[in-house]
Amino acid sequence: MLNKVLEVVKMQNLWRRKQCLNMIASENVLSPLAEKLYISDFEGRYNEHDEECHYQGTKYAMEIENIVNKIFGEKFSTPFVDCRPIAGAIANLCVYHAFLKPGDVFIAPGLTAGAHVSSTEYGIASVKGLKSISAFFDFERFVLDVDKTALLIEKLNPKLIMLGRSVFLFPEPIKELREIAGDSIIVYDAAHVFGLIYANEFQSPFEEGADIITASTHKTFPGPQGGIILAKADFDEQKWKKIQRAIFPGVISNHHIHRLPALAVTALEMNEFGESYAKQIIKNAKCFAQALYELGFNVLCEEYGFTNSHQILVDVKNLGGGKIVAEKLEKANIITNKIALPWDKDKDATQNPSGIRIGVQELTRWGMTQSEMKEIAEFFKKVLIDNQDPSKVKQEVIEFRKNFQEIKYAFSLEGEIYEV
Repeated sequence: MLNKVLEVVKMQNLWRRKQCLNMIASENVLSPLAEKLYISDFEGRYNEHDEECHYQGTKYAMEIENIVNKIFGEKFSTPFVDCRPIAGAIANLCVYHAFLKPGDVFIAPGLTAGAHVSSTEYGIASVKGLKSISAFFDFERFVLDVDKTALLIEKLNPKLIMLGRSVFLFPEPIKELREIAGDSIIVYDAAHVFGLIYANEFQSPFEEGADIITASTHKTFPGPQGGIILAKADFDEQKWKKIQRAIFPGVISNHHIHRLPALAVTALEMNEFGESYAKQIIKNAKCFAQALYELGFNVLCEEYGFTNSHQILVDVKNLGGGKIVAEKLEKANIITNKIALPWDKDKDATQNPSGIRIGVQELTRWGMTQSEMKEIAEFFKKVLIDNQDPSKVKQEVIEFRKNFQEIKYAFSLEGEIYEV
């Protein structure tokens, strides 16, 4: 059985790391240095704390946590940062726990309009006994409908409004909503676009009126899997303390401190390389969307430039539906995921919805640019339109990937000795 375990890990590393086109919009890879620091004695240790630590032996655990919070605090010009949430969804849960009680109503994007499941009746919001009311959506522009949502805010007067999406092509209208939101707390779930925001290439939630940012640290921000919560610089200190009490002792005990050195390194790499990385992600996304469109795919939002983020949405209902299409692509070592589009029903999201969601952030991390995006679009055409044998296309994909085996936009280990 031990040999089987070793073999499974070996095959995973070969397949997904070296032979696949990984185009899941919610994934990325660590840099070599971040990956090297991911495993250390911090793994398996605890650091339960509020104002003081509750265990002994935590002086370095506390130091690395403070370093991470300082790096992000300086980037977002705020003293209010907490890197303890172990996922973006858990970050959302901590905010809900801080400000809402069972039975409360809040406004969120809605599942088929791109909401993360954690802000819907199917996820964490339901576990907390909350009622999520879907904001109105502009199906043509793929953004929130401000005028109709304003009427909803006026009617419900919610304590909290969630913005940010899992299907996230264009910036949210934060400024417009801030003008009508009154005392409602605006929370921006930046999980997917956090790396773009960090690099000043998507939008600036705090400057535009958001009170809180929750995020994942492993999507367009290419760090270890985890979450983070930030609040604007002039956020009420008592409200921030509510968030921190919600984090501990409310929701989290062990916050997986072994990921924090890797998170710190990734943030420092993003300080150095993030702007060029984010710019290339967006160029690649636009180029790939245009290439697919020209090959006959129903890529959404052509009249608006397809996307301003790392994501592309393709309606593949006429090709069999999102589940069927994603399975065909996987046979060719192209990894995407099915996704519900706004005209689907909620139940379709877990069955065979109309769309697939494609992300280019990891391919960009491997050094691919616009010319490679056009080649990859041809792979899609071969599998899905020309109905070529996916196993034959798979061999082409493997050959293609041989040229992209080095992670870019990262500190180099070559010639450096990092003792750990």
